[in-house]
Amino acid sequence: MSSTELVIDYKDLEFCMNDWLKIGDLSQYKKFENFDTDTCNLMLTEAGKFSEEVLFPTRAESDKVGCHIDESGQGRVPEIIKKPYQKAYELGWASLCSDENFGGQGAPNTLGFIIKEGFAGANVGLSMYFGLTEGAARLILSFGTQEQKETFVPNMLAGVHTGTMCLSEPQAGSDVGENATTAEKIEGDAYKIKGTKCWISSGDNDLSENIIHLVLARIKGAPTGTKGLSLFIVPKIRMKEDGTLGESNDVVLAHLEHKMGINCSATAVLNFGENDQCVGYLLGEEHKGIGYMFQMMNEARLGTASLGVSVASAAYQNALTYAKERKQGPHINELRNPEAPRVAIIHHPDVRLMLANMKARVEASRALLLGTAYYLDLYEATDEEEEKKKYDDFVQILTPMCKGFATEAGIDVVRDGIQVLGGVGYTTDFPMEQLYRDLRISAIYEGTTGIQALDLVGRKMTMKNGALFINLLGAFGELIEENQENEALASSIQLFSQACETLSNVAMGAQALLKERGMEGPALYATPMLMFTSAVTSAYFLLQQCVVALQKREELQATGASDDNTEVVFYQNKLTLTHFFLENVVGQYECLVTPSIKKNLDPLQLAF
Repeated sequence: MSSTELVIDYKDLEFCMNDWLKIGDLSQYKKFENFDTDTCNLMLTEAGKFSEEVLFPTRAESDKVGCHIDESGQGRVPEIIKKPYQKAYELGWASLCSDENFGGQGAPNTLGFIIKEGFAGANVGLSMYFGLTEGAARLILSFGTQEQKETFVPNMLAGVHTGTMCLSEPQAGSDVGENATTAEKIEGDAYKIKGTKCWISSGDNDLSENIIHLVLARIKGAPTGTKGLSLFIVPKIRMKEDGTLGESNDVVLAHLEHKMGINCSATAVLNFGENDQCVGYLLGEEHKGIGYMFQMMNEARLGTASLGVSVASAAYQNALTYAKERKQGPHINELRNPEAPRVAIIHHPDVRLMLANMKARVEASRALLLGTAYYLDLYEATDEEEEKKKYDDFVQILTPMCKGFATEAGIDVVRDGIQVLGGVGYTTDFPMEQLYRDLRISAIYEGTTGIQALDLVGRKMTMKNGALFINLLGAFGELIEENQENEALASSIQLFSQACETLSNVAMGAQALLKERGMEGPALYATPMLMFTSAVTSAYFLLQQCVVALQKREELQATGASDDNTEVVFYQNKLTLTHFFLENVVGQYECLVTPSIKKNLDPLQLAF
């Protein structure tokens, strides 16, 4: 296996899918009745081939060529991604989790994230077109009229039209309430749209016949701030009554950003209504746009977390392969022996430690994301109101953790991957440097890590008088109680219990800071709090996996399987890695958050 190829961790994905979460069991619900275990396994295998054989070969060239604006003002994407884009829709991969009544496959979210890990690992920028369009289509399905659904969604889920979300503006950025784009009613649900949007991923491209923009704008006379924003469907090209394309809708591409990474994703600045001829169609009710858009933003945040997991996994597998191939120097215990043979660098302690940290963060992030996705599937599948409420609460508090932790941890993993490869990792001959460039944006867009931290500490942990956080701690406590007599997990459960106690104390410390200094107090430590909380929560899901792995290992050993049996080694690795994560990785994040209790030097007292 070459270290310049895409390697998908099928073994861990299959374990998560079949042994831990058993997502084939979701087929007992009508919503997912077509996705039994055999179907899910077959889809993973075929999607892996598609990632390796169709998507990955586009990675380097699409990055090098990038996007550009032609003489007519049209955004152009690299030619090499056009056929794979079309193939993804023909095979159903690009609309995997969307409504089957409008052309999607209706797959569980958990299966979607498992399958899409290969897509993003193969080519991040290309995979973004699929996710954005799917998210925009779901938003129309959730809040649109029947006419809007039938007009726009089938073409979007077939890849004939792409989709975007347009929030940011040059003067506003993350402060969405300052948006200045306006909407003036014409008649019915039609409005004239006027304004500028920036940082619009997939904003203008020639992959599809049309682009369906979902635009936040303020109807004239509406209140200021986010409460006055409405959401509009704004096609680049107007649609005729028969569904064919009409005239231009006065959506002008002003600029394509030149970026550090994701170069085949056309990130645009768009001007709406330069000639006062841009028409948008109200989606849902007036002044409820930000609430609607949060559905897509939360989906996008989980999607961005998936990019973190996907790219980190690809980087780890790449570094692991290289470390096994590259021979350099003798074993450290033979340094003084001039006759000692050269060994693969995986035998050097520093490299092994980096690989262990990489693997731990990858599997922890994957567990956090898939555990959250499984709650989302249960929320969507069940009809029991109390069950829906419980699962929704979990998804609400876990979403900022997924986005913040998986992206930051993923960036750390790729950085370490470059270090493992050494000088060649810094060259364009190997994929690692592009993986780093492509992933670096993930901690910024869809709400920076700091914004996710404020969402967790300032909103989610205090929602319903703290019920979401208390219920999460309760789930942690149940796991501890159920496994406190498990000798094989005793040391890991003890570490987890100590981390939970620290987490509870830190949360109380944050409340004390809130009383003393207002929101400025807990906000100062919000990001370390996000990372520590996420690490503890990831450990919770890893420990769930350990319980399963331990049972599987014991079953194999009962049949006479030896300790070096590949299956036994895999299950033992789960136990070893989780303990390593608890002792080393969780501990690193704990050190960053405990000053909020100890009240050490306050950075706000520094003179900058």
